[in-house]
Amino acid sequence: MRNLSWTPLLLLAACTALPLPRNATYHPSDADLGVTRIVHGSLVIEMEQTRVLIDPWFNSGFTTRQTEPLGLLPGGLPELSAVVITHKHAEHFDPDVLRDVAKKVPRAIGPPALADALRKLGFKDVTPLDWWDSTDIGPIRVTAVPSNHAVPENGYVLATDRARAYFAGDTRYFDAMADIATAFPHLDVAFLPIGGERLMGLKRTMGPAEAVEAARLLDPRRIVPIGYGAGSGSPFVWYASDPIATFRDEAKAAGIAPDRIVVLEPGESWHYYR
Repeated sequence: MRNLSWTPLLLLAACTALPLPRNATYHPSDADLGVTRIVHGSLVIEMEQTRVLIDPWFNSGFTTRQTEPLGLLPGGLPELSAVVITHKHAEHFDPDVLRDVAKKVPRAIGPPALADALRKLGFKDVTPLDWWDSTDIGPIRVTAVPSNHAVPENGYVLATDRARAYFAGDTRYFDAMADIATAFPHLDVAFLPIGGERLMGLKRTMGPAEAVEAARLLDPRRIVPIGYGAGSGSPFVWYASDPIATFRDEAKAAGIAPDRIVVLEPGESWHYYR
């Protein structure tokens, strides 16, 4: 029997041209909550003129690659108060960019398992958060909440006197998500992954149907899909097909009004007023 190698397929994927960056311009806002989507699950969130960068991913990897254009380039990032990290997978933790960001932004927040890595990248003020721990970034109260992923991960709720937002990271749907719904009723926005990543058939992140289930449980005023801008050159990893259209269809079938769903292209900003 012949030995088969996946190397040619991986090399072919690695040589695939990346989408050209859009390099949008960031515009500050006085909204109760503003969000600019960079790519995949990477965002800038602004609340009360305080901006945080969540899960930066600017450099496409060898196998985990960007399938949509970067909406902002590192040089176009606004003035930031902190960086917030959910976990250490490549499309959420970009060491090269984090090292540069740390030269201007001393504050980083992440799971305890990442504290040393963030310090080594140059962040002088690292706040490790276990689930249900909280810290403040100016007027923003950041609370780490449970997640269910393949590695240690935090979800986060960012709250001010004017708005509450849940950022789910790369989680699967899990029963204890009900604890988040109980602790944070009346969410204004939920950022939910819909990419449906699977490794050898095993689910690693929510797909469209699970994200709709999470949306029904959490009942936010608005839902922003995230986590669908990555692809893989590995034959063992695959993602949901046409996740945005599927999510819209699943949401409609579940009775979620279309105007509650906010789909953002890379580089696009959305401003929420309560």
